[in-house]
Amino acid sequence: MILQRLATAIRKQDWFTVLIETLIVVFGVFIGLQVNNWNEARKDRLEAETSRGRLIADLNADLDAFAVRRQWYAEVQEAALRVDDALRSDPPETIDETWGFVLDSWIAGGEWPFEPSAQIYRELQNSGDLDLIASGPMQRRLRDYYEDSVNEIETLTIFQSGYRDVSRQLIEGRVGMVISDCLSSAPSPEPSQPGANPDSFYENCPPPEDFSLVLHSAENLRKSEALRLQLNFQLSKLAWLPSFLDYIDRQAASLVTDLEATR
Repeated sequence: MILQRLATAIRKQDWFTVLIETLIVVFGVFIGLQVNNWNEARKDRLEAETSRGRLIADLNADLDAFAVRRQWYAEVQEAALRVDDALRSDPPETIDETWGFVLDSWIAGGEWPFEPSAQIYRELQNSGDLDLIASGPMQRRLRDYYEDSVNEIETLTIFQSGYRDVSRQLIEGRVGMVISDCLSSAPSPEPSQPGANPDSFYENCPPPEDFSLVLHSAENLRKSEALRLQLNFQLSKLAWLPSFLDYIDRQAASLVTDLEATR
């Protein structure tokens, strides 16, 4: 209709009407584009809020997982220190002391791999939605957390002490089966609910019926020079782990705080 009136005005050389009709067309197009931009901006804000919430939830899950790992590795370190003390002392005299030494020797080789959960971060990165929620500096911090920290963890796990393999070779197979069955029946850790986790992940497992296997395992462990060397390396690794967990924990907590501040 407007185009028809515009064509008629041009034929009549009614330039005032041409001007008015042209302005109406231009204004209509402008309003249409502006409304479309508003809708796109609103859609981007909603997507950004959803993406930011998913990323924050992922980071909070990491914080919970780190808290559980910290407790678990603290128990492994305590077991390793007891083994170190036992190897520097006279042989155990009682059944309980002997079994405690063998059990600690097994626990001291415990490993529970961990790394930040990068699933949501990767999804946002691949879809391009990361730009909606993070500026350049924030994106660099996210990259440091999700990529550089993973590389550091991989470096840590590559240089394993070897204590785990040596200790399990020295402990009689049937004894190892009893320990594995006992530990696997313990309550499973719940990283998302640290307060629901047991006070101790390692219960006091009962020894096997044939205690001669325990005595032989204890003798093997005490005589092994390789075990002593690998235990030193294991203790060094376990001493460094808490500091590293604290480091990536601080990274995650700082990211959560700053992402929530932009909501």
